[in-house]
Amino acid sequence: MTPGLAKTVRGTLRSLPGALSLTVLAVIVAAALLAPVLGLPDPAEMAFDLYQSPNADHWLGTDNFGRDIFARVVWGARVALVVAIGAALLSILIGSVLGAVAGYFGGWIDGLLSRVFDIFLLIPTFFLILLIVALFGASLPLTIVAIALTTWPRSARLMRSQVLTLKSRVYVQAALAAGASHWWVIVRHVIPNGIAPIITDGTILMGMAILTEAGLSFLGLGDQNLVSWGGMIFEGQRHLRLAPWMSIAPGVALLLLVASLNLLGDSINFAMNPQLRTRGGAPKARTRVAPPANEPEPTAETPILEVEDLRLVYTAGDRKIAAVDGVSFSLPRGGALGIVGESGCGKSSLGSALLQTMPNNAELTSGTIRYDGKAIVLNGKPVAEKGRSRIDALRWTRMATIFQSAMNALNPVTTVRRQMMDALRLHKPGIGKEEAAARIGEVFDMIGIPRSRMNAYPHQLSGGMRQRAMIALSLILEPELVIADEPTTALDMLIQDQILGEIADLRERLNLSLILVSHDMGAVAESCETVAVMYAGRIVEIAPTRRIFDRPAHPYTRTLIGALPSLTGPLEDLASLPATDTEAAASATGCRFAHACPAATDLCRAQVPPAVDLGDGHVSECHYAEDFAAEAADPQEARA
Repeated sequence: MTPGLAKTVRGTLRSLPGALSLTVLAVIVAAALLAPVLGLPDPAEMAFDLYQSPNADHWLGTDNFGRDIFARVVWGARVALVVAIGAALLSILIGSVLGAVAGYFGGWIDGLLSRVFDIFLLIPTFFLILLIVALFGASLPLTIVAIALTTWPRSARLMRSQVLTLKSRVYVQAALAAGASHWWVIVRHVIPNGIAPIITDGTILMGMAILTEAGLSFLGLGDQNLVSWGGMIFEGQRHLRLAPWMSIAPGVALLLLVASLNLLGDSINFAMNPQLRTRGGAPKARTRVAPPANEPEPTAETPILEVEDLRLVYTAGDRKIAAVDGVSFSLPRGGALGIVGESGCGKSSLGSALLQTMPNNAELTSGTIRYDGKAIVLNGKPVAEKGRSRIDALRWTRMATIFQSAMNALNPVTTVRRQMMDALRLHKPGIGKEEAAARIGEVFDMIGIPRSRMNAYPHQLSGGMRQRAMIALSLILEPELVIADEPTTALDMLIQDQILGEIADLRERLNLSLILVSHDMGAVAESCETVAVMYAGRIVEIAPTRRIFDRPAHPYTRTLIGALPSLTGPLEDLASLPATDTEAAASATGCRFAHACPAATDLCRAQVPPAVDLGDGHVSECHYAEDFAAEAADPQEARA
């Protein structure tokens, strides 16, 4: 068993619907397989009294011919399972091959096959099956083929959509470059990687096949030589008053098997798709609280943003992971704060917590956030006023964000102009079309995109243009605070420098307050007056930019500065660190960085370091912060 398959099985068994459906299926399959050796009466033998109600000798009673109903239900399960497995496999085989061919080759082949899919989908499935059975006769193999021939377009559609994405992947192009034929690539690389959602849908097809066969048998078009649940229900419906158990027993068996297959399909899909496990479903309803009493009115000296002891916890199965663990800082109006750290340290999670855009598996467990002196989060709960969360009134109008991947953040099927128009009308319902168009043009001019590109789709813009469009979208409503979450990700150095320069110009022109989230110490050195260094969910050091580069007081900060390459001087090895297990680091007894710190002592491993105030806004969570701060940074390390 492969690790991926084992993980899917474990995930399915951990869910109550999955475990329950597998248990029911296991009982039905075991009974069907063991039917010949269970010592049951012959299902066709008319050897008992007629119309016996359920009793110790006949658990489900007897029918109008004196046949044991329990034995007939068990033998009927064999027919149902054969139809389900046979029809689903044949349907998936036909659909996967045709769907893969359509998606892979495209062009007229895709157009022709897609029209065939559409035609089959338009024909009522059951009536087509009735026609096939009526023309060619009633037998179990023919029934299986008839069901497969009418359900394969489902699998074909799914596989085609998968292949359209997969065929441009690097490993597919590499196989073609290595000399593999197109058919080899389809069979060995494309179909195996696109089959997962089709297997999940296969459980639904199995349920449909069982119901279809039962319907045919109910109408007398099934194989009369076999025991079928549909035929049993048909016979029993004429004796409902005298012997209702004749229809109830096969009906319940049919219901249990089909429901179990459907539940199993949902559970497998849930286990295979981490997005469904963590972010799926409607936005989570979070408990809201009233504003605190006697809130002071903001003054010119009031910070635009204050964060106190904020804690954000993700739930992943049975695990709780504190991505943000007791973070505190304040941002003055018009100021710029850079938040730096390695991937996975909690930077982006902190940004989503500030805007209250966390996924469903995230929860604020403590902390307070104040915007312009007013609490928007209190003790981990969003603050509501007059029936509306305060953050809803602030988001995008006074607080906005620049997402780290513009291609993912922008709607690919809508023009940039349309998306900006929607944002304007959402927050300003009364704005006129001409006024909105003028505002969009003004913002485009501001960030340096030609107005001729306003009606372009995101994929028609270069990476730098898309990022500028994302900046324009964040500024469309003239916010006071912008949270830029790695706005230069995946851009080349020249474009990065241009984007950062434009952000700095906008700050100066609009008096914007800025939180710049980045893993690049050089980027925050250029753009921010204050730098906060995050590690394993905590801000381990915060200080004015010049000071943190000249006299870093935490070993992790010193390592980040030492990892900056220099364009002058001799070549030297850059500082590096082992990968961090955030969960393990957060649960450490002492300092979170002790496992990787070159200066760690027994004190570091035994006690949590205090927050040492070094003056002038410089705070470091290190037992030896004063000693480190007293040492000037190595000239080769301090490359601000």
